[in-house]
Amino acid sequence: MWIKDPGKVIDRLDFLGTHENCLYLLRGKEAMIIGGGMSWIAPSLERQLSAMDFEPDRLRYLVITHSHFDHCGAVPYLKRIFPHIQVLASAHSEEVFSKEKAVNFIAAANKQMIDRLGLQSEYERLNLKFDGIQIDRVVAEKDIVDLGDGIEAHFMEVPGHTQCSIAAYIPNLKTLFPSDAAPWPADDVDQLHYPSPQYDFSMYRESLQKLAGYKIEICAFEHHGVVMGGEARKVLHLGLSETDKYKSYVIELYQQIGDLDKIAQEVAVERLKRSKVDSMGMELAIIVSKAEIRNILRDAKLLAEASAP
Repeated sequence: MWIKDPGKVIDRLDFLGTHENCLYLLRGKEAMIIGGGMSWIAPSLERQLSAMDFEPDRLRYLVITHSHFDHCGAVPYLKRIFPHIQVLASAHSEEVFSKEKAVNFIAAANKQMIDRLGLQSEYERLNLKFDGIQIDRVVAEKDIVDLGDGIEAHFMEVPGHTQCSIAAYIPNLKTLFPSDAAPWPADDVDQLHYPSPQYDFSMYRESLQKLAGYKIEICAFEHHGVVMGGEARKVLHLGLSETDKYKSYVIELYQQIGDLDKIAQEVAVERLKRSKVDSMGMELAIIVSKAEIRNILRDAKLLAEASAP
């Protein structure tokens, strides 16, 4: 089963945001938002949270799974409307958010999407300016946050997509929040978005294999919603298979073409066909694809200069 649109998943878990940009409200005695989204989804969050039987004072935590612009852009907005919440992230994410260049890039990428969607009036009304993120608590491998009523968030480090990626597992709900450490469904549960080893291919595969070892009934992605039941158990193993296929595809292209720029262009075109993510245009798709290609070739020990800019 694939839940594509926001709404109740189970009694303890709500899907917020949009199909493309997903956040989750996890409830024990206390509550936690997992995912930081982009600022353009704030009007949807406002409607969803106001329509819910939800006590704002119970919301204690907001988890940023990694520092990419499409996973943290709504955090300043959420922190403004819930000033009492603690923002949780990895130590590497905290380091990223301390850098002015990174903050400026995240702000620009989020504002660009606001302008593209014609949401300037909502930007002003809701104060959606991205003005940085202060991490209140660093979480790392094996850290646990107890929300009460038997609901615990167990954190794990899953580098590879980024250096700063973390995931969360809720044992009593058999629910996994993999972030972008695993490819998510594209057009179908059996057709996944391209794997995304933007930081390190070997780490990415190891992290995905680690996630695939969990017993899950719910896999809640930060793009394209929630996969449940038997399909949830299969989707991570399918992701491993797709990761290996992606590596073989890139190596084959390199052997045929030999030019990293041309390979990146071809991979970017295919990525955009499959991804259905509006926040990624061709320019960014090429940059991402080129980084992944270098990582794959480096892992395969095919090209020493693959690490060169």
